[in-house]
Amino acid sequence: MAANTDATIFTALVTHLQGLVFTPALPIAGANVTFPPAGQPTPSKYLRLAFLPNRPIPYPIGDDPEPRQGILQVSVIWPKGSGIIDPLNVAGQIIDHFKNQTLFATGVKITISSEPWAVGPLIEDASVQIPVTIPYIAFPQEA
Repeated sequence: MAANTDATIFTALVTHLQGLVFTPALPIAGANVTFPPAGQPTPSKYLRLAFLPNRPIPYPIGDDPEPRQGILQVSVIWPKGSGIIDPLNVAGQIIDHFKNQTLFATGVKITISSEPWAVGPLIEDASVQIPVTIPYIAFPQEA
């Protein structure tokens, strides 16, 4: 079965994120994936993903499929009370890693459509979250 275009886009974006090396390594909580795995404690520092595809852009060229647009959000999760410099640095690395990138996956070209950005820290019960928004436009190839 051929992969759905949105599934292909998500896989390509996550694969690109996984190419970014952090020291020490930061686990990634996938979208709709149990995290942490059963029997393991939640790490104090990790990345959490949200994938937000939007409606296709209604201006294809000729018979080409409609371009897709959306957002990959990568939230940097850090322990509450440990400051914001380190998680802001991690957010900056994610921004730099995706800025001006064009990715290719089976049947689709994915362009980061504008510079990714981070919003101010969101203070939660036990952690601080810094969401990084990565906007994309994907151009499916005709089948």
